[in-house]
Amino acid sequence: MGNIGGLKNYMLTISYDGTDFKGWQKQKGPGDDTIQGKLEHVASLLNGFETAVDGAGRTDAGVHARKQVASVKIIGDKDADFIKDYFNKYLPAAICVDGVAEVPERFHARLSAKEKTYEYNALTAAKAPVFERKYVYCYGKDLDEGKMARACSDLVGRHDFKGFCTAAPKKKSTVRTITAANVTFAELTPGNRGGAKRVKITLSGDGFLYNEVRIIAGTLLEIGSGSLPPETVKKVLETGDRKLAGFTAPPEGLFLTDVKY
Repeated sequence: MGNIGGLKNYMLTISYDGTDFKGWQKQKGPGDDTIQGKLEHVASLLNGFETAVDGAGRTDAGVHARKQVASVKIIGDKDADFIKDYFNKYLPAAICVDGVAEVPERFHARLSAKEKTYEYNALTAAKAPVFERKYVYCYGKDLDEGKMARACSDLVGRHDFKGFCTAAPKKKSTVRTITAANVTFAELTPGNRGGAKRVKITLSGDGFLYNEVRIIAGTLLEIGSGSLPPETVKKVLETGDRKLAGFTAPPEGLFLTDVKY
């Protein structure tokens, strides 16, 4: 399949707790505490020479993944089970390679991806349950589910998302397609008298700009609480004005949950 000069191309399916990492993308210099840096260190040990690992999405510092996908070229005498076990032996406990599969030579985790799905988790409570605090944002305000759902519908389609990103690229298009945008509510604790809710915002699309998902999440939360008018999403898409959108929601509530090819 992916035999390249004695190397085979593999797809890694990875999950990680991003709390203590400086994001996906590797950094220059010693002590690289990134997801990509940790993976490339192990891949290089396995191959015996410096080896690149390419990811489907460049998650920010503190952002998590239930399903990140990466591609890497490994010496051809190693099978998938051996590669998986080797990575998990040497990776930190907060990173796990959940699956390994040989793929065609031309497969690239980022360039071959057709759709990515992100999930943002928030609470209407002021304080999170102790063992969930690293994976959810406490917004601390009541939210109108109907307003948020209507705003989600305005996101779907092919639009210029310049107003929903930080530092829009000057030479690249900011036009993207969101194929699905949904918000769901559930009780924080069944039968709780305080009425606190879990809020899950799910976005699927062909690609996302820097901080786009977190800015959209912050905007939807502010629409739901009444801090921003319901037509905010439409206005930001029409004008491209970042100042009209909501705040950038904190990273701990964000998960990369799926990548489709």
